[in-house]
Amino acid sequence: MNLISHLLGYVVDLLAALLGSVLLLRAWVYTLAIPTSDPIAKFCEVLTDWLVQPVVRSTGGRIGRWHWPALLCAFAVAILSSILSRLLFGVPMSLLGLFVSPFALLGRWATELVLWGTVIWAVLTWLRSPSPVIRTLGFLVEPFLRPIRRVIPPVKGVDLSPVFVFILCQLVLILITPLARGIV
Repeated sequence: MNLISHLLGYVVDLLAALLGSVLLLRAWVYTLAIPTSDPIAKFCEVLTDWLVQPVVRSTGGRIGRWHWPALLCAFAVAILSSILSRLLFGVPMSLLGLFVSPFALLGRWATELVLWGTVIWAVLTWLRSPSPVIRTLGFLVEPFLRPIRRVIPPVKGVDLSPVFVFILCQLVLILITPLARGIV
């Protein structure tokens, strides 16, 4: 395996992870009914419209409660990434690995979105930044923080739920990353 194919493999993985994550974020933003005028919603739309709009048109514009076209595009990116990564890194292609890897990639991207969204939200709230993104980020990560807040109350006024979300996300990533790489 030469250096060029390894570098190309890492670039493909990075670009697929970024695109797949933004597609999943677009679906989550839609599900939570965040207005399209919101900066995060606009960001997702601008970056992914070229891929999502043809799927929306082919389905007759019907999306539903979940943004199925964005999820379908994320799944297609995961499949393509799985195949290209295996080819570029020289990983043998098993049928089970090719089947599991795209689903695990979607899980990994979603977990990383929750992890980084929570970290960025926690840091921005500590800094008391006046950014309008804080409110949207809080709205996006609240469904993951709320169950932990029910179990673990604030300690001396400090909300520890972001720390526990971070730890849980790390545990999920430890389990799912080998599957995302097709190691079954």
